[in-house]
Amino acid sequence: MLNDGPWEDWMVALFIFGAIAVSMLAAGWTQWLEHKRRSQAMDIIKIALEAGKEPPPVIYEQINKAGRAKPPWGEVVVFSALGFGFWIAYADAPADDKTAYLVIAATMTVTALGCLALAIMRPGGGKDDESA
Repeated sequence: MLNDGPWEDWMVALFIFGAIAVSMLAAGWTQWLEHKRRSQAMDIIKIALEAGKEPPPVIYEQINKAGRAKPPWGEVVVFSALGFGFWIAYADAPADDKTAYLVIAATMTVTALGCLALAIMRPGGGKDDESA
């Protein structure tokens, strides 16, 4: 392992940037796929109505399902990775810089645990939730 401090700082920054970039790309891809799914469902409904037929109920269920909140598993992964990176930076930091890394590492870890709790409880996924 290299002993020069600036190189390690760049590696931590690169790790954090990579984690954020990957999570943003994954979120964008997921949103695009969801948009395509909704657009296809709306096209099927439009074609069926123009033909004078009732669209299949499964299409309406798919559109309704798309509007529900999804568990934040992606956020669990991102904040866990960021927390892990800052815990490593905290362990390798000089004594003068440890406090900043500790605060950020603890914040990322608590946020990851909060997202994990939300993902396990599955907000918005209840069968009785008719607010959509």
